[in-house]
Amino acid sequence: MRPTEEAGYVLEGSLVLFIDGVRFELYPGDSFHFAGEEITWINEGKTNAVLIWVIAPPVY
Repeated sequence: MRPTEEAGYVLEGSLVLFIDGVRFELYPGDSFHFAGEEITWINEGKTNAVLIWVIAPPVY
């Protein structure tokens, strides 16, 4: 678990985001937010996913 709060917005492509094991399929115009949950993600699409992803506090 990361001590962060994160949010994002999908600009292009698609992304599958798993938050605490729950699957969310995201497409252009979709957004997400989580704080401290266990997450994984995968791009199952045939094109690159382009997102704005904000992490606070910055950990990278």
